[in-house]
Amino acid sequence: MKKALIIGCGKVARVAVPIIGNNPNFFREICLSSRTKAKCDEYKAKYSSDSLKVITAYVDVRNTEKTTLMVRIFKPDVVINLAPSHLNLNIMELCLQTRANYVDASMYYPRGSAICGLAEQKALNERFVNMGLTAITGCGFNPGVTGVFTQYAKTKLFDSISSLDVIDVNAGTNAHPYLMNSPIITNIRQITSEGRYWEKGAFVKTAPISVKAKYVFPEVGRRSLYLLDHEVLDSFAQEMPDIETIRFFSSFKRPFLYMVKTLETAGMTSTELIDIDGQQISPLAFLTEVMPQQEDLAATAKGRTGIGCVFRGMKNGKEKTCMLYSTADHSECYEKYGASANDYMAAVPVVVGAIMILSENWNKRGVHTVADFDPEPFLEELKNQGLEYKLVEKANIVDAISDLAEDEEDEE
Repeated sequence: MKKALIIGCGKVARVAVPIIGNNPNFFREICLSSRTKAKCDEYKAKYSSDSLKVITAYVDVRNTEKTTLMVRIFKPDVVINLAPSHLNLNIMELCLQTRANYVDASMYYPRGSAICGLAEQKALNERFVNMGLTAITGCGFNPGVTGVFTQYAKTKLFDSISSLDVIDVNAGTNAHPYLMNSPIITNIRQITSEGRYWEKGAFVKTAPISVKAKYVFPEVGRRSLYLLDHEVLDSFAQEMPDIETIRFFSSFKRPFLYMVKTLETAGMTSTELIDIDGQQISPLAFLTEVMPQQEDLAATAKGRTGIGCVFRGMKNGKEKTCMLYSTADHSECYEKYGASANDYMAAVPVVVGAIMILSENWNKRGVHTVADFDPEPFLEELKNQGLEYKLVEKANIVDAISDLAEDEEDEE
């Protein structure tokens, strides 16, 4: 039984904390830390027990001196980073200074940037190796479980994989027909940026949401998909460059797409800083603050959402296709955790990643993504924690074309 420090007490923590509480064999004490200590104290009152001691702390990781002192006093075995991804490098440096292992749910993005900074996290590899520490980055669902799915397919289901399509159907409704059940800043960044995919050893760019498809996702239904740039591509391209084609698709509600187009026309999706009465702020940062927050949407979210990987390749000399996927129900997740299915699907894997480190199932020193490890113990633990995954043999491939006419409504 070990000690874990959780940095960040937002919507994903709503699920992560009770799941940790259900695993006294791995965790005996946790410290919840955030710039909003009152929320940490609320979770402490709810989840602290004889089998799990919960303490809380105020933390601002940009204040290196005070944060380092707090961590050295607590002496965690692993730091679970649930803070915004632009703070990843700060928290990894904190782990190096205090000799703690590290896991996060999303790869590094500099604040306001649309470019994944995985290479900057990987640059810390030698220092983690020298300290005898393990750091796992991108251990949510996507990135995270999608990488585990791919490693499993590569080692167990195929002799070779020629194409991989990652599909995030991002489905379900809520009380705001123009908003998704996922962070608006991430969605806007994806929709307004150029698309990108991996093809024969190099990245190919496309115009924003210009490559589209229709796909029937198991347990969710028929959805319009859009080819996007995504951080998972950086990981796959580095670690599985032998896969000829790697693409990422996501779905969005039509009213949301119309809203983003209007906001883009008005200049509200820009990340460039502007001066307002002496205050520097980007229009997108302002928009993120004034729009309804994901915590507020979870209570009204309905339906299922899902993420999966569609593979095509060869097995025993024959062409093969299959799909590995998971889904979750928004209403069920809210009833159990007070969170949406999106938050649930992000929280379970990052806790499993911490369990992999503490149990020494994944004990390579240095900075890694999930694709560097044996996928089977992770997938087994994922099921133990309640997040099921399924295999579809002879899955349909994603047939994408440019400028697909939106002549049909998606099934709900």
